[in-house]
Amino acid sequence: MENTMNGLLMALALLCLTINFREIAACISTERDALVAFNTSIKDPDGRLHSWHGENCCSWSGVSCSKKTGHVIKLDLGEYTLNGQINPSLSGLTRLVYLNLSQSDFGGVPIPEFIGCFKMLRYLDLSHAGFGGTVPPQLGNLSRLSFLDLSSSGSHVITADDFQWVSKLTSLRYLDLSWLYLAASVDWLQAVNMLHLLEVIRLNDASLPATDLNSVSQINFTALKVIDLKNNELNSSLPDWIWNLSSLSDLDLSSCELSGTIPDELGKLAALQFIGLGNNKLNGAIPRSMSRLCNLVHIDLSRNILSGNLSEAARSMFPCMKKLQILNLADNKLTGQLSGWCEHMASLEVLDLSENSLSGVLPTSISRLSNLTYLDISFNKLIGELSELHFTNLSRLDALVLASNSFKVVVKHSWFPPFQLTKLGLHGCLVGPQFPTWLQSQTRIKMIDLGSAGIRGALPDWIWNFSSPMASLNVSMNNITGELPASLVRSKMLITLNIRHNQLEGYIPDMPNSVRVLDLSHNNLSGSLPQSFGDKELQYLSLSHNSLSGVIPAYLCDMISMELIDISNNNLSGELPNCWRMNSSMYVIDFSSNNFWGEIPSTMGSLSSLTALHLSKNSLSGLLPTSLQSCKRLLVLDVGENNLSGYIPTWIGNGLQTLLLLILGSNQFSGEIPEELSQLHALQYLDLSNNKLSGSIPRSLGKLTSLLSQNLEWDSSPFFQFMVYGVGGAYFSVYKDTLQATFRGYRLTFVISFLLTSIDLSENHLTGEIPSEIGNLYRLASLNLSRNHIEGSIPETIGNLAWLESLDLSWNDLSGPIPQSMKSLLFLSFLNLSYNHLSGKIPYGNQLMTFEGDSFLGNEDLCGAPLTRSCHKDSDKHKHHEIFDTLTYMFTLLGFAFGFCTVSTTFIFSAASRRAYFQFTDNICNWLVAVLERKLSLIR
Repeated sequence: MENTMNGLLMALALLCLTINFREIAACISTERDALVAFNTSIKDPDGRLHSWHGENCCSWSGVSCSKKTGHVIKLDLGEYTLNGQINPSLSGLTRLVYLNLSQSDFGGVPIPEFIGCFKMLRYLDLSHAGFGGTVPPQLGNLSRLSFLDLSSSGSHVITADDFQWVSKLTSLRYLDLSWLYLAASVDWLQAVNMLHLLEVIRLNDASLPATDLNSVSQINFTALKVIDLKNNELNSSLPDWIWNLSSLSDLDLSSCELSGTIPDELGKLAALQFIGLGNNKLNGAIPRSMSRLCNLVHIDLSRNILSGNLSEAARSMFPCMKKLQILNLADNKLTGQLSGWCEHMASLEVLDLSENSLSGVLPTSISRLSNLTYLDISFNKLIGELSELHFTNLSRLDALVLASNSFKVVVKHSWFPPFQLTKLGLHGCLVGPQFPTWLQSQTRIKMIDLGSAGIRGALPDWIWNFSSPMASLNVSMNNITGELPASLVRSKMLITLNIRHNQLEGYIPDMPNSVRVLDLSHNNLSGSLPQSFGDKELQYLSLSHNSLSGVIPAYLCDMISMELIDISNNNLSGELPNCWRMNSSMYVIDFSSNNFWGEIPSTMGSLSSLTALHLSKNSLSGLLPTSLQSCKRLLVLDVGENNLSGYIPTWIGNGLQTLLLLILGSNQFSGEIPEELSQLHALQYLDLSNNKLSGSIPRSLGKLTSLLSQNLEWDSSPFFQFMVYGVGGAYFSVYKDTLQATFRGYRLTFVISFLLTSIDLSENHLTGEIPSEIGNLYRLASLNLSRNHIEGSIPETIGNLAWLESLDLSWNDLSGPIPQSMKSLLFLSFLNLSYNHLSGKIPYGNQLMTFEGDSFLGNEDLCGAPLTRSCHKDSDKHKHHEIFDTLTYMFTLLGFAFGFCTVSTTFIFSAASRRAYFQFTDNICNWLVAVLERKLSLIR
């Protein structure tokens, strides 16, 4: 019996050895040869295929065979970082079920067509493998495929002409074509609707064409669990079919140009864990039905136009959301308070409610959110004091951003916070007058924003020496005094330093090599520009409004990383360096308001990306260099208040087609105004004043395209605030392009973000008439033709300038009557027609009734109000009409005022309110009587 048992055991062992031997020896020679050929043509920089030798290919790395047939069924080379050529010998793997070549770099070659021959293939992953070209339609032959990932975010672009090949993959459960270029695939939604087994679809950043998501009336993909279409300009509303996907757990339609409201049907998606609808144009309230979505972990509705009271919605929504970890409602129009709801979300890790209209205080109960790592409630209307009690249990807090609220931070000098921050934003909160000493305990902090924080006195020495890896420091717009220490150079990690608008004195010390952004503008710094700056890789340098002296060092020309340099409003002198090189990153140069002399360097024309060039208020001479016509992206050219001469070059109109502002005023330019300036179709501000220009005003100026539109919305999009960002995306420094203009009779400074549209040709030697075509410039806000030798009459078309606020035609030789059409200038607030030869009665009505006699002085033949000189002919008749016009105007206002007040009384109940009401009506009456008496006296 024992011998029999031993025999059976031995036989069983031999059988197992035989089976194992058969498995080991099962590699089919033709498939081994195919793999060898593939390995020969491929490059394996990391040596991941070193095991590919010997007879048994089934034991090679990444290769799996069928235990029954010996055929290669799986080739898993994902993350092998292969490159080179893919040998078509792989087509010999006829029984392949699984193919993964992801995370390689095949240099932009097309996806091999032979992959469509793998009839057995169920899994195909070619993601981020460096493929390019067009997706081969042969992939549509893979009818058994359940997983397909072709996503690619590298430098090579994969395109698809249509989506018909996708509709044939009827077994597909997972589809990822993210970062492909699918702009031509107008049929994508209909094709996807054919995939009835589909569970996951990811088409983010795929340049999908504009698609009405409601164009599919009946859906087949009811098994969907994940939809990710973010970053596509779909221009649609939320589709109704989404609310029927009962298994949906992830929905990401952020940055899809969606509009409309979020419907209550959202509450039907009980399985939803992630909802991303951020950066769209959704409006209305957050639906209360979200209170049924108890499985939500992540909510992102940021950057929309959502409104309503958040506190009311939150009290009903959040009690069941025990799993919620991320809540982002930033940049909407939400109102309400934080008290009574936010402290109940115990699992919350990220809370971003920034850029809304929330009010009230930050409750101390916020400290109950012990899992919180990120808190941003900046740019709201919150008030109150912040003490240690607010942060007691927030030991995991990593980022604290409370900027642009009315908070007052009141903590003990010895306070030791429980957290270790990497980001602190208290811009606009009252933190001072002392610099917060508790920051010494923050050994991980990278970004500190204490701008406008009420800090006074010198910065503490430890801020430059403590152990934190501080990368960005903003203490701008405080009252910081003293000098910058030499030890600043030891802040080896510092990238962004902003101390603008303070009271710093002394020289600029050496900076650490790590600095990329430096803003020390609006201080009292002196000395010269440090030579050590030449060793830095600065991108943004603003030293304006100081007392710096000396010359511009030549190293500025070699700083190829520089994007903006502003050294305006100093005492710098000498010639501008003529050593500028081809630099694709330089956007803004501002050397204005210094003492520079000599010619404008011709090499500035090599700065092909230049958008703003400010050289005004210096002593520059010579001609405008022709090389500037190569700066095809110029938006602003400001060389006013210098000693430049010669003709205004025609190449400005021919070559600088993007110009929005052209300022050549207060120079020595001569000759005629070139007709070519009318080709500047984007031009909105033209200043040629105070030169020696002659000839007539070109009629073609009436063709300036940007001033012709009757669209009432101003387009300020071309103008920029050059924003510099620090760690974590908090901006530290803003360059606001400005201009000085004569407007309403005064020299004013304008921020270009709300551009003044203006033409100023004053103080020249211009002759001829005012062209009637000027009346085409509907959007013109200011027109100044004063102090020339212009003759003829004021054209009737001047009344077409509907947006005109300032008109100065004084000190010319104009004659004839003031056109009646000027009564149509409803926005006119400054008018100067003095010292001409105008005649006749001054038109009376609307805005013209508001001007004093000074606007019409020096015109001997003018008569009528507001001048004391009456018009003798038909004086009684004119007086009657003027009295009638005045009374009509006054009593219309009176009727409106009393009508408004009468309606208002229906809402007045208290004695105090009644007293205020009667006082208000008395004031209205007194004001109207005074105005009426003044007008009647002028008529008399």
